[in-house]
Amino acid sequence: MKILFVAPRYHTNQVEIIKILLKKNHEVFFHVACIGSTEDHSLVKPVCYKQSKLSSLIEKRFDKGRANKRFYFPGTLTYWRAMKQLRPQIVVIRDPYKLFSQLAAFFALLIKARIIFYTQEDMLRTRSRKTRLKQQFTIGFFKAAWITPIKSSNSAGEKGWPRHMYHVPLPVSIIPEKACRKNISDEGPSILMIGKYHQERKKHMLFLQALDKLKHLYPFRATIAGECASEEQYTRFMKIKAATQDMKLNNRVELKQNVPFNQMPALYASHNIFVLPAVDEPYSISVNEALAYGLPVICTDTCGTRFNINNGENGFVIKSGSLEELTISLGSLLSNYNKLDQMRQKTLQYAREHLSGEAFYARFAQVTHERFSIIMNR
Repeated sequence: MKILFVAPRYHTNQVEIIKILLKKNHEVFFHVACIGSTEDHSLVKPVCYKQSKLSSLIEKRFDKGRANKRFYFPGTLTYWRAMKQLRPQIVVIRDPYKLFSQLAAFFALLIKARIIFYTQEDMLRTRSRKTRLKQQFTIGFFKAAWITPIKSSNSAGEKGWPRHMYHVPLPVSIIPEKACRKNISDEGPSILMIGKYHQERKKHMLFLQALDKLKHLYPFRATIAGECASEEQYTRFMKIKAATQDMKLNNRVELKQNVPFNQMPALYASHNIFVLPAVDEPYSISVNEALAYGLPVICTDTCGTRFNINNGENGFVIKSGSLEELTISLGSLLSNYNKLDQMRQKTLQYAREHLSGEAFYARFAQVTHERFSIIMNR
């Protein structure tokens, strides 16, 4: 089956989706608004069509030099020819209200392709009447399905879900249990935090404050990894570095910058605990990746992936901005190595059942069958 993805760019969090679809013998294509210099195109080569003159004019008028290409769309005739020639059977479209997305959806409708809209929003979020009508009209007009990887409850039922909207997990690579870190060194458990250095809401300082409170109680090592490419990021990075020295944590905390994508597996595998104290995090793929490596996760109640955490089993969900809850949760893991190992095993089990490529495919196939009566390869 030919499956086309239309998105702003080919994000690394889509790699496992492409892998499982190719494994199931589907043909996968990707149309994007821009191509990043660090993307891995070994599985699929995304195509970016030349931007139309009208799109360029709109972009110059309203985007003020931003890099997200939100007003991008290709020449309509060129793209129509491309869509007719490709003739995909399923078109998965990210963010349906962008101009490129709307153009792709309209052309997909004309060639009678099945359309699946994809957003990262809470399935069970409160919607205004206007939003509900807008989404239901979009679904109805395009005869589409709508999927999201986020739901605020981890219950299995679908009661209260909007019509033709489905929860489909965003898969990550699950490593074998034997490859997970089981041993704890004499220096204590290793704690990992990932977050761009310039974003205050990632709460690097809160993490350091919790470590400061625990440093005389338990042995541990910690790593903070984040992007540090702009002047703003470097300025904040230096503030965080200074804070580690002021708290006398510099011999326990390592700050990493710009870790390449292909080195992330080794980074996860070398740690025992993952912490994401960020607030208002829409959807953190790093939480899912950490779970896939058997790392119990501590995240906040405003993190979009919090529903993957069962308190006391594979991690803890804490109140956003709460130093006390962060410190207590970390302390409970640092003080009991047997509990940490039990949680590691439950973490891996959860990831295999809910976050694997196979888990994604089973749910995706269920959506296509329920909405379109399409039976996909097993």
